[in-house]
Amino acid sequence: MDTSIFSSTEKMEKLSKNIKILGDSNRLKIIILLFDGEKCVGDITDSVGLSQSATSHQLRILKDANILKSKKEGNLIYYSIADNHVRVLVKTLMEHLDCI
Repeated sequence: MDTSIFSSTEKMEKLSKNIKILGDSNRLKIIILLFDGEKCVGDITDSVGLSQSATSHQLRILKDANILKSKKEGNLIYYSIADNHVRVLVKTLMEHLDCI
């Protein structure tokens, strides 16, 4: 196991921050919803059962952490998972639930 990350306070702080961000059930709902591909804010709002402002707040947190990315088309903003690492991590955690 590579423990070199222990010597970098900055990397440990980033890792800890990302784990905390993923620890919120509403943000996990959004990420899992985006496993199927990009969706606009309205579709995400309807699917996760949050208000539009609460959904936008969660999306902003995920985007600021580089977990999600966005693109604007006309008046709509579409969100998607930034890279496959996030998908693999969340899927692995979901599979872990079946083991406990």
